[in-house]
Amino acid sequence: SIQFGKTPGRLGYTFVHDVLALQRKLEWKDETSLADVVKAADPNYITAHFGKGMGNERMETIGYDVTDELEPHGDNGNFHGEYISIKNRTKLPPDNPKRMASLRKSSVDFVNAHGGKRPFLMMVSHYAVHVPHAARADLIEKYRKLPRGKFLTDSDYLPVDEMPKGKVISSWRLQYAAMLEECDEGLGAIVAALKKTGQLDNTLIIFTSDNGGGLGPNGILRGGKANLYEGGLRVPFVVAGPGVKAGAQCDVPVSQWDLLPTLHDYAKSAQSLPKDLDGASLRGVFEQGNAGEVKRPVEGFVFHYPCYFAPPLTVIRLGDYKLMEHHLSGEQKLFNVKTDYAEKTNLIESMPEKASELRTVMMRYLDAIDAEDVQDVYKARFAGLDHFELMARQNHKKSIERARGNQKLIGEADARLKEQLERFERNRQECRANMQGKTF
Repeated sequence: SIQFGKTPGRLGYTFVHDVLALQRKLEWKDETSLADVVKAADPNYITAHFGKGMGNERMETIGYDVTDELEPHGDNGNFHGEYISIKNRTKLPPDNPKRMASLRKSSVDFVNAHGGKRPFLMMVSHYAVHVPHAARADLIEKYRKLPRGKFLTDSDYLPVDEMPKGKVISSWRLQYAAMLEECDEGLGAIVAALKKTGQLDNTLIIFTSDNGGGLGPNGILRGGKANLYEGGLRVPFVVAGPGVKAGAQCDVPVSQWDLLPTLHDYAKSAQSLPKDLDGASLRGVFEQGNAGEVKRPVEGFVFHYPCYFAPPLTVIRLGDYKLMEHHLSGEQKLFNVKTDYAEKTNLIESMPEKASELRTVMMRYLDAIDAEDVQDVYKARFAGLDHFELMARQNHKKSIERARGNQKLIGEADARLKEQLERFERNRQECRANMQGKTF
């Protein structure tokens, strides 16, 4: 969505490891990307992407000249933020947690090599702060010595070997703060490199995130990552650069699928934009703040989420109002997210006409993009699990053949297959339970 100026719904990949998209073997190499846009404006542009990539597509196939893709085939995924390589499962060294040091070096080296010599587009996609969390020991100790924060508990100050593993990898707030600081250090190093090469005042810098916070609470916002309340949808979006209104907060709603037309605008491209975009240039709000306008080719913002492991919803934000609808039960919630962005007051009973108005626009959009159906997603999930089971049984058969009667190896192969089959059955049961879900 960030790369192509289109909603996840239009692209047909709506949640992490979208089983239906994977079953359909969707590819995006023929889509127009951020890299394609700037190169079309000026062939002298050089483009780079460092860090976590796209699901099911390599960044080098969508226009990026320089990448740090770690495997000969396949994209950089979450596991690359833990291991030197996926194949050998060797952990990253303590001085490079979540590859933050590597990303800092790659991005700074790129700016130093090209800054002031040719125009460039660089995207740095951190593995932090995704689970499992990790951070440098010196930064963790820095936060241990600072005054205790509002949400910290005694357990945050225990020795690591006395903490539950789940806390260490997902909710240890001292580590989370340290991880955020090193991400900030990486951005600071990029800014310093831009200044060194004389390009700081000639570069548009955009700092954002791909989803709402996973470690709550998210301020007063309801929900978080993997749901469609505002805590899951709202993300940081900070911009600096030539012409950008300094020190201003803008309340005009924007989305990351606005980035492609925004770069098209700033790059002064003479090439036409693709006709099926959902976003529009943000230049007006960058430069004029709340006085600026964003004129998109579609009405509102539609978030389509036919997920098998979470409540399947579609949401539309149109003007000040937001309608949420559950795919299985039809339950609806309506909020005025301008005045009630904590989503405390459901207006569905008092404003049925407004809900109907938003639903009409939402359904028209879903029909236009031939949106994924959650029932097809469930079928794809079960088909995927059946495939995994088949592969597990085939691998077990090969292991037995290789064992040549060695009872120890045969026992290990049998235990491995048993664990896999039990896990696949748990996955099926979880999916069946989710298919009965009615609330969100």
